[in-house]
Amino acid sequence: MNTRVLPLGNTYTGSNGSVHAPVAVHAPVAVHAPVAVHSPAPVHSPAPVHSPAPVHAPALVQAPVTYGNRAPVVVYQQVAPTNSSSIVALVLGLISFISTFFLLGIVGIIFGHIARSQIKARGERGNGMAVAGLWLSYLSVLFWAAFWLIYFGVIALMIGAAITAGGGTVS
Repeated sequence: MNTRVLPLGNTYTGSNGSVHAPVAVHAPVAVHAPVAVHSPAPVHSPAPVHSPAPVHAPALVQAPVTYGNRAPVVVYQQVAPTNSSSIVALVLGLISFISTFFLLGIVGIIFGHIARSQIKARGERGNGMAVAGLWLSYLSVLFWAAFWLIYFGVIALMIGAAITAGGGTVS
């Protein structure tokens, strides 16, 4: 129960700092009036019998005191949708990061930048996924570009060293 009855004369400070004092409420309480004693009446005439009538006197009863001013209000807000381009950027960034198909990383970079601009314009969610997709895509493209440059560079150096060591002509 969310109410509390305080003894008369006490106060209660609610959770929001409001002070509640007791309130007097008049409630009827039955009090019996004194009954007059009649002498026995003669046998030949019936004596009137008086029943005691209740007399209502006001009594102080404590009114319930609630905690705080009112019940909490619950507000539900609709959640903004997640941008689908950010999901695509993250998936393409992951695939290009763990596979050798670094062209997906280039597409992931494009989708990541498109997603970030759409998120700013529309107020959608998914900025973290877009940034993660951009990071993964950039890292995978840089890694694989460096790998293939070093790989073909080593092959070119080996061919050049073989040409110079073998007489200078390639047939």
